[in-house]
Amino acid sequence: MRHFYSLSLYLLLPVVLLRLWWKGRRVPGYRLHWRERLGWPGVQSTLPVIWIHAVSVGEVRAAQPLVHALQQRYGDMPIVLSMTTPTGRATAQQLFGDSLGYCYLPYDLPGAVQRFLGKINPAVAIIMETEIWPNLYHQLQRRNVPPLLLNARLSTASLRGYLRLRSLSAQAVCAIRHIVVQGEADAQRFVQLGARQEQLSIAGNLKFDVQLPDDFSVRVGELRQCLGGDRPVWVAGSTHAGEEVSVLAAQQRVLQSRDDALLVIAPRHPERAREVADQCEQSGLTYRLFSDIGQYMDCDIQVLVVDMLGELVYLYGVAQVAFIGGSLVDAGGHNPIEAVLAGAPVISGPQRDNFSDVYAALQQAAAARFVDNEVALAEQVCAWLADAALRKTVNEAGRSVLEQNRGALKQSLDLLGSVIE
Repeated sequence: MRHFYSLSLYLLLPVVLLRLWWKGRRVPGYRLHWRERLGWPGVQSTLPVIWIHAVSVGEVRAAQPLVHALQQRYGDMPIVLSMTTPTGRATAQQLFGDSLGYCYLPYDLPGAVQRFLGKINPAVAIIMETEIWPNLYHQLQRRNVPPLLLNARLSTASLRGYLRLRSLSAQAVCAIRHIVVQGEADAQRFVQLGARQEQLSIAGNLKFDVQLPDDFSVRVGELRQCLGGDRPVWVAGSTHAGEEVSVLAAQQRVLQSRDDALLVIAPRHPERAREVADQCEQSGLTYRLFSDIGQYMDCDIQVLVVDMLGELVYLYGVAQVAFIGGSLVDAGGHNPIEAVLAGAPVISGPQRDNFSDVYAALQQAAAARFVDNEVALAEQVCAWLADAALRKTVNEAGRSVLEQNRGALKQSLDLLGSVIE
C-alpha cells in the first residue's frame, strides 16, 4: 500500500509543483527554498540534531516554550526546525532568530525523505500536533530515529480522512515511538486509527505553557500611545477571507455607540492586508496599514489593518476586547490563549473545532463569549467596552484557566529526556 501511495505522489508531483508556483503569485515565499521541498535542505549537520517539525504559525508558536526549554537543557545539541508554510518560517525566524536551523519539510516522497534525513542527521524527530506521513515514519524507523508526536490532537473529521486509507495510516501510526495527546478524546481517536495504548499518554495542551514576550509591557505601552492612549480598541485576530466583511459590519455598528472605537484587524495571512484594506474602503471606513502608522496614528482612523507578522500578541495587550478569527467562517477557529494571556477578554464565532477543548474550559469558567453573526459580535464588543469591571472579571477567569492547565511542557520534556539521554 505504501508503494502505491508513493507512486501516486510521484505522478502528482508536477501538479503539486505547479500549484506551489501558482501560490507564489500572491505569496512570494512559496517560490523560495523550493529545493528543500524535494529533500535538499538549506541546513545540514554532521552532529546529531534535535529535529522539530511545526507545520505553520500556530504549531510554531506552540513549540516556542519547548524549543527554549530544549536549548537550556541540551545546549550542545543543534536544533533544526522544519515547517510547511512561508508564514510559519517567518514566524519561527522572528521567535528564535539565528539560534536554530530552518528548512521546509520535504514532500513525502521516498527519495526526498531519504535525502532530507541524511542531510540533517536527526537523533530524534519531534512532530508537533498531527502530521502522519507514511514514508517519513518508515524511513525514521529504518534509521532507528524515534519519532515522537507531541501536543497531538485528532479531530473527528481528520480521523475520517485517515480511515479512508486505514492500513496505510495504521502502519504509519504504529511506527511512532510515542504519542503525547492533548486529551482523552484525542487518545481514543488515535486508538481507532491503530495506535496501541502503550504508545499514548495525555499531557494537555502545550499552548497553555506559552509565555508573553520579554518586551511585552514596553511594546504594549508604545503601541497604546501610538494608537491614541485611552482610545477604546478591539482586535479581530487571525481573520479569514469572507470573515472580514462581517467584522467590518460589526465595527460600523460599534461606531454608532462608540464613535471613537478603533478596530484592529489582523488577517491570518498578512499578504491579504491589501485585500482587507480595499474592503474597508468599500465599507466607507477610514483605515491605515500597520506598517504606515509611524509613531502616531490620526484619531479619525477607524480601522487599522495589520500587514506584518509578530505584532498580534502586543495588539491584544492594547485591546479591551479580542475577537478570534476563523470562527465566523468554516475554518475551525484559532487559538485564544495568546489573547487571554495578553489581557483581552475573548469572543469567538461558532466554528471553533480546532480548539474545542480550550474553548470548553474557557466557557465553563465564563471566560469567553460566543456569537453567531456581526450583530451579536457588535453587541458583545459594545457591552465589554462599556464595562471595565466586567472585562477584568472575565479576563481573570481566563487567566485562571490557563494556570490550571499548564504542565504539558514538563511532561513532554520528561519523555524527551528518556529518549535523548
